[in-house]
Amino acid sequence: MPGYYFIDFHVHPAAELRLLRNRLHNAGAIASTLYPIDIDPTLSLTLNDLYRLARDLGMYVDVKSVVREVYDLISKWPEYMIDNMKLWYEVFKEGTSDFFVPFSSINPSFGSKYVKQKIKELEHLGLRGVFVSPTLQFFNPATSPAFKQLMEYAEKNNVLIIMHLGMPRDVDEKVITHVMPKNLAEVLEEYRPYMVISGLGTPPERFSLWVREVLRIMRKYDNTYLSTPGINCYLFNDESARPILNTLGPDRIVFGSGYPYRRFRDLIGDIKCVEGNSEVGGVDKEMIMMNNAIELFKYHGFKINEYLST
Repeated sequence: MPGYYFIDFHVHPAAELRLLRNRLHNAGAIASTLYPIDIDPTLSLTLNDLYRLARDLGMYVDVKSVVREVYDLISKWPEYMIDNMKLWYEVFKEGTSDFFVPFSSINPSFGSKYVKQKIKELEHLGLRGVFVSPTLQFFNPATSPAFKQLMEYAEKNNVLIIMHLGMPRDVDEKVITHVMPKNLAEVLEEYRPYMVISGLGTPPERFSLWVREVLRIMRKYDNTYLSTPGINCYLFNDESARPILNTLGPDRIVFGSGYPYRRFRDLIGDIKCVEGNSEVGGVDKEMIMMNNAIELFKYHGFKINEYLST
């Protein structure tokens, strides 16, 4: 067994759950979130939303390229990757509820009526967190009435929002430097649920730019946390990122790997980057790797194992 333990705050159910649990456990994980992604598998509705988002942002989008990339990605997913109820059922059927903490995912681009129905499903399943992704679900946080409806519900009912803002290479840099922080700030000015921001899928050459813009938001809104899938080694090994760690502090960072979207060896490398950083103290590492996640679970009323509670 490894000499360190952690909670992985960014895992997708894109593989068989027992296999995921065993691999994560062997790496030192004692628990893990599971994020489904609520998207249209036929892409018929998604196309309209993509065109609408492009017009809204005033940018050109290579629709064929985006659709092909998304389709190639989702064609490999099991059904429970895009279905909250099937994921919840699979977690219990496979006997992995002692390890995985399943989240819901709700797609605002499908409209307010749809969001209302999915909120009822979330309540029925007893889920306490929602994963959204403007990048994959093609909606603008600042102009989507359905997303604002979800944010209002999350604030009133103490539901945790996971905001995926990964920015791939083919997205205009202006979206990162102007559109993303402006639009997210507009929503956070009106609604204040706790939000964990993730940049999974952002390429290495954009890490510095992406983190800097997210930090601008986080300085202003203390209800936001940073999840680290894909950027662990940048944050903890790159000298240029030291001011970011100093500014943000360890109490608003939660460790995430992005597994299995990212490979198992990437997960191991991420752990080594955090644990091997001599500038971050042991207590701070425990906050980042485990304790911040536990506090978020407790505060939002997640059903977690007794050993996590204590």
